[in-house]
Amino acid sequence: MKKLVLAVAVLAAGAGAYWYSQQQGEGALANAALDYIPADTPLFSAQLKPFPLKDYLSATASNAALMAQPAALDELMADESEPLPRFGLYLYKAYLQGLKSPETLLKRFGLADEMRAYTYTLGALPVIRWEVGNPQAFWTLIDEAEADSGLTHTVATLAGQNYRAYRLTEEGDEESVDLVLAERDGMITATFATSILEPQLLEQALGITKVTNPISNSTILSDIVKTHGFMEDSISYINHKELVRALVSGDNQLGKQLGTIFAKAGEDPLAEYRTPACQAELTGIAANWPRTVAGLTAMKVDAKHASMDMKFVVETNNTVVMKALEKMRGFQPAYVQKPGDAVLTAGLGLDVGELAPSLSKIWNDMISPRFQCEPLAQLQAELEQANPAMIGMATGMADGVKGIGLSVLDFELDMAGGEPNLKKLDSLLSLSADDPAFLLEMVKPFAPMLAGIDLKSGEDVDLSDFIPPEFGVSAKLGLRGQHLVLFTGEGSKKLADGLKGEALTANGLYSMSADYGRMMGPVMAMLEASGEEIPPELQGLENYKMKVQMAVDVVPEGPVFQSGFVTKP
Repeated sequence: MKKLVLAVAVLAAGAGAYWYSQQQGEGALANAALDYIPADTPLFSAQLKPFPLKDYLSATASNAALMAQPAALDELMADESEPLPRFGLYLYKAYLQGLKSPETLLKRFGLADEMRAYTYTLGALPVIRWEVGNPQAFWTLIDEAEADSGLTHTVATLAGQNYRAYRLTEEGDEESVDLVLAERDGMITATFATSILEPQLLEQALGITKVTNPISNSTILSDIVKTHGFMEDSISYINHKELVRALVSGDNQLGKQLGTIFAKAGEDPLAEYRTPACQAELTGIAANWPRTVAGLTAMKVDAKHASMDMKFVVETNNTVVMKALEKMRGFQPAYVQKPGDAVLTAGLGLDVGELAPSLSKIWNDMISPRFQCEPLAQLQAELEQANPAMIGMATGMADGVKGIGLSVLDFELDMAGGEPNLKKLDSLLSLSADDPAFLLEMVKPFAPMLAGIDLKSGEDVDLSDFIPPEFGVSAKLGLRGQHLVLFTGEGSKKLADGLKGEALTANGLYSMSADYGRMMGPVMAMLEASGEEIPPELQGLENYKMKVQMAVDVVPEGPVFQSGFVTKP
């Protein structure tokens, strides 16, 4: 079992890495590989159009090399004697070694300059398939990994197709499980063969036999693209309805396979979920939350530059929850949503006055009507103990607050006096509210040091007397329309002045951005000045040339998580 879990983990890690790098269409959805993927697959992630892998690796080579830790990997390999883990570590080491030279990496793994890849399940059976330009180079690498690790394979043939099988179960076990690697028509397949499931599954996984209900005969992918505005190049999803269907009825491919597995084990842990009440109630929940989908909304890759914008959406038909979440949305300033050259930005958009009533509506929706399905009824009973009504009392004084924002435009650190100190700081913190001046007056009784601050004159107040001199910065507090601002530095003053004309529109829940190189540069300089040894995992991070941005919001289709990055060599 330990070997099986590790093999699944290795496959999953590979699938995740491929999915992240394979987010790019005329004809992209009319793809012959889709004939081998069932429409009821619970998990799907595919690069449907050739991804410019060589250019992507070239554009990210310097960053990727910084993240590689060959010394730590060598130490791990030295301590690992089990064949399967060592086999996976050898392949990972080969990948790390190739990061500095994309051409070398592609050549060693047998990959072409562009590629497509697919990750999905045939019920419970995971399948990963990817295109290769030189299959023999791939097998040479696998042979090297076998020789280093001691992992051995047998060659088997199925319907004229040869494949390598690596036994994961112990000799004498009642059932057998093999890790399978095969090449067919320029595509490598990694999957499992098991005596537990039906034999024809392996034919389908290896691309020998088409499935009877292929996703290519459905509108699933085109509907996702149209609904969410994704590029056709790369689409991923988790089908909650199929997962629940397998759980409560067992009448789809996954459910039937689970039934076979549990029958051989002589027990059925899903019996409590297959009562009429559970079938109806869990199916209803899945109908309200049918899928989690992901895809690219923008991408540009060449040999010197790579940028991608991705979106993850939890689809929902629950209007009560959606309306409540929409009510909670607050204001995020433009300097957060469009960070420009800032080192770091963050913004929390939250209508505090709507927080308690919105959470109460969501809570009420979760505890009513009363579930008859026993596991769901137990969950409801636990949720009843978490009444959010008290939140209203805690947030009462902050009623009218719509959001907060932070921007760090620049900073420097030094080790004067042997202690880390701020040498320079250009930063802005803003609080947006219906009446920020009134909120400040409310806080004064609880913070006597603020009693002498008067913003009614419209002039900024110097807070130097409130900041210890060892911090090395001076800050000012002021009002800009409906925004209370605290800033230090000329750049941040300009950002603060720009807030005056921004209306408090509900435009999001959370956003952040970071320029890794500029953020780590001062930190690394300070560590060097301190004379302390810099840990290997931190060395070179000041040269990490990547800017990332992410956001959490609510769209008509459901809660959405957006992320993106820009990188240059």
